[in-house]
Amino acid sequence: MPRRSELFTEDPFYLPRYCGYLPQYKYRIGKTYGRHSVEILTDPNVSKSGRYVLTPTESHLPDGIDERRSRLRSRADSWGNQNLTEEMVPGYTGYIPKKQHYFANTYGEVCRSALSHHESEQGDIKNKQTELKKVLAMQTGSTRPNTEHDKSLLTSRYHTPLPPHRAEPDRYTSQQEFKPYGTPYFMDNGNRMKWFKSGYTGFVPRSRELISLGYPAQSNKGLSLFTDGLATREKINASETKIPLNPVVKPKKLDKSAIYPTDRGMVPHYTGYIPGYKYSIGHTYGQHTHNTLKLPPTNNRSLAVA
Repeated sequence: MPRRSELFTEDPFYLPRYCGYLPQYKYRIGKTYGRHSVEILTDPNVSKSGRYVLTPTESHLPDGIDERRSRLRSRADSWGNQNLTEEMVPGYTGYIPKKQHYFANTYGEVCRSALSHHESEQGDIKNKQTELKKVLAMQTGSTRPNTEHDKSLLTSRYHTPLPPHRAEPDRYTSQQEFKPYGTPYFMDNGNRMKWFKSGYTGFVPRSRELISLGYPAQSNKGLSLFTDGLATREKINASETKIPLNPVVKPKKLDKSAIYPTDRGMVPHYTGYIPGYKYSIGHTYGQHTHNTLKLPPTNNRSLAVA
C-alpha cells in the first residue's frame, strides 16, 4: 500500500508504548520510537529475529481473491471518514459497523470483514435509491426507457404522482394513546387507579388508622373511606331536614365597664386587686376569681371602682 504522507513512518516499525524487547534501542537517542525501530529492524548488522513480534494487519489472500480490499479501497479514495480503513490497528476504540457479526479471528481480519460487509450493504442501498429515482423519472415522462430492464420497471401497479383521494387526511388516533387518569382523591371506588405508589409524600385521608397493609393497598382503602364519607355528607346536605353540623352560638355582649363580673372569672395575668384571692388555694385563677364579690345571680351589675 503506498504511503499517504511523509509524516507516516515507513514499514516495518513498532508502535509507541510497545513493551517488548528492541535490541540496541537504549544506545540510540535523538529520534522518535518509530524512527529508531525502523532503523533497527532494517539494519542488517543488528542481530534480531527473522519474524516480527507484531501480527501483520495485511490479509494473507492476494488481491485477486480477496474482494474486501477492492471495496475498502473505494472508501479510502473518497472524501469521507478515513478512520475506518482496510488495515485497522488494534487498540482503536471507535465504533466499527457490523463488527458484532464477526469473531474468532485477528483484529485486522475481523475489521476487514465487518467494513466490507458494511460497504456492500451501503452499495445496495445506493443502487435501490438510484433505481427508484429512475422509475420516478420515467413515470413522470422526464426520461424514456432505453433497455429491457428500464421497461420492466414501468410495470408497477401504481404510477406517480399518486392522485389524492381527499383534501385533508383523517387524524390518526391510537387506541393505546395515553389519557390522564385524573386525581385519585375523587375517583370511584371501583377504579383500579385509585391508589398512590410507594414514596408519595402527600396527604392521604383516612389512612392513619390503617395498619399492616402495603402502601398502595393502604392508600386505596383510605381513599375509599374518604369517598364514602363525602357521599354520605352530600346526602345529608341534600335532605330536607338539614342538621347543622356546627351550630353557631352568638357571643354574649360583655360589659366592658364592669371590673368584677359575676358570670365568669377574671382573665389570667390581671394585676389589679381581687378581694380574698390571697386566701384561696387549690384551683385555677379563673375558678378562684369567678364571682369574686359573691353577688346574687339576679344582680347583673358589678361593683365598679371609682
